[in-house]
Amino acid sequence: MSVQLTRDEVREAFKSFFSLKKVGVTKHNAPGFRSKNQLSPIKYVQSGYIIEGNKVTISLGRKRGDGVKNVSFSISYRKDINFERVRQLTITYDKKCGQLEARLVVEVCEKANDGIKKVAIDVGETVLMACIFDDGKVFLYSGRLIKSVRRYWQKVRKNLKTNSQRWKQISHRENRQVEQLLHIATTHFIEQCLENKVGEIAVGNLNGIRKNINFNDSMRLHAWPYRKLIEMLKYKGALAGIMVRDDINESRTSITCHACGKVLASNRVYRGLYKCSCGWKVHADINGALNIFEKAYKVSPLKGSSGFVAKPAAVSFYLGWNGVAEPIHK
Repeated sequence: MSVQLTRDEVREAFKSFFSLKKVGVTKHNAPGFRSKNQLSPIKYVQSGYIIEGNKVTISLGRKRGDGVKNVSFSISYRKDINFERVRQLTITYDKKCGQLEARLVVEVCEKANDGIKKVAIDVGETVLMACIFDDGKVFLYSGRLIKSVRRYWQKVRKNLKTNSQRWKQISHRENRQVEQLLHIATTHFIEQCLENKVGEIAVGNLNGIRKNINFNDSMRLHAWPYRKLIEMLKYKGALAGIMVRDDINESRTSITCHACGKVLASNRVYRGLYKCSCGWKVHADINGALNIFEKAYKVSPLKGSSGFVAKPAAVSFYLGWNGVAEPIHK
């Protein structure tokens, strides 16, 4: 079964390569053989393994020369998620920490959600998520703690030999800390969506932007955990019965005036302010989120029939290691 899955994975890789080449994306290399010192993932689908509680036993086949037919190990998973069955088991090797990992794809019980409201999200670095609801409410989740964590561990790694055991341990610790903060932010946001009867979330897609920025910005964007954030929103939204879509073209949303539609990069006076000659003045990330909302749902949560654009009321949330805190206004 694992051999068949590997074959299917290679076939899909070639199909993806040729489809990209057909539309003019030719900078990627064709799929090739893995190097001899690189471990390949092993996949099982609904057979070849047994799960009893937190114990997993996988079959190694009957033709091994050492006579070992199976191997068992313990796993940890979220106890608050009820799943009907495991659909896929993948064993991978984490090069950064030098450990084997078991990843399970499970079929969960679908939750009913009668929410009909909509939200759009503009993701970023300093402001991790700028979230605009269809009633004009705005939530801003700070990304400063994530940035400081990454800067700290980057300084530590400067004094270490690249890809050494210590370097890998530091990188693994950084990834775990960033992942924990992303979990805290996304869990809090999905809870707020449930409280506000949200049924759909739209997120900007950064794929098109990567091609139109300089090398340094592209490297920084690549290192930023954008995809991990989106995946967390998707699976947590699915568990809550909320659809999360990330197919919204985010091109020019940060430099387009939401009030008059003028596209001018200089309207971003500085990192946190968008100011247009038409009189529209708002937080730059809120302006971007409003434009994503209008692209996704063909309507603005702030524009009235008379053309008047209301000022949004924003609530800022700060990430901490123990949860999300709203600032105290004196």
